[in-house]
Amino acid sequence: MLNLQQTSNPYTPVNVVTRQFSSVSSVQYQSEGGTTPYYPPTAAEEKTSLPRRILKKLGFTGKLRVNKYRLRNSGLLMYACCTDGINFSDFFEACGLPDTLNSWFLIMELHVWMCLVRMKQEGEEGKIVCRWLVYTMWEDVKTRGKAMGVASSQMNESISVWTEQFYAMIFSYDEGIICDDRTLAAAVWRTVFNKSCDDPQKVERLVAYIRQQMQHIDDLDTEQLLKYGKVTWLPFDPKMTLD
Repeated sequence: MLNLQQTSNPYTPVNVVTRQFSSVSSVQYQSEGGTTPYYPPTAAEEKTSLPRRILKKLGFTGKLRVNKYRLRNSGLLMYACCTDGINFSDFFEACGLPDTLNSWFLIMELHVWMCLVRMKQEGEEGKIVCRWLVYTMWEDVKTRGKAMGVASSQMNESISVWTEQFYAMIFSYDEGIICDDRTLAAAVWRTVFNKSCDDPQKVERLVAYIRQQMQHIDDLDTEQLLKYGKVTWLPFDPKMTLD
C-alpha cells in the first residue's frame, strides 16, 4: 500500500501540483455541450419505476428548483472552491503538518465536508450537488497522484483506503458539529492530526476555524450555491481561539 506521506518523487511539493492542474481538469462536464461522465445510480434510484427513471434521465423530475445539469456543474465548481480557494500552506504551518499529498487531502476533505453539510439542507438539489462534489474530488485526487509520480496500482489502493477514511471522517465530524467543542476537537485530533498532536492550541485553532466557517457557509445564498456552486471561505487566522 502507498505510504501516504511519500510518493515516488517525495520532493515534489503539493503546492506545485495544485498550481499545475485545474481542480476540474480531469473531469469533463456539460453545460451546453460536452461529454457527460458516467456516475452510477444510487440504490434508491435503482428501485424507482422504469418510467420515472426514464423521466429522470431526460431531466423531467418536476420537483427540482434548479436544472440537474446546472446542479452537476455546481458540484464540480464547488469542489474547485475547496481547492483553489484555500491557502493550504497556512494550514500546514499552523497545524504543523508536512507538505504532502496526504496533508493536502486532509485539509481539502475538511472543506468538502463543510460543503456537504450545507448542501444536505437543500433537499434533492443538494443531494445532486453532493454526489458530483464527491465524484469530482476522487477524480482530482487521482490526477494529482499521477502528476506526483504515484503508480496507478498504488493510487487505486490508496483511494480505497482514503474512501473508508473519508466516510469515517464524515461521521466523526458530523457528530462533532452537532455536539460540543470537545467532541469536535476529538474528531479533528483523530482525523487531521492522526492522534499524534500534543499541542492543544493547534487543535483549538482548527476547531475555532470550523465553527466560524460553518456559520459563514450557513449564511451564504442558497440560489448562488445551487446555480453556481460558489462557496467563499473566511481567511484562516492562525491566532484564532474559541474564546
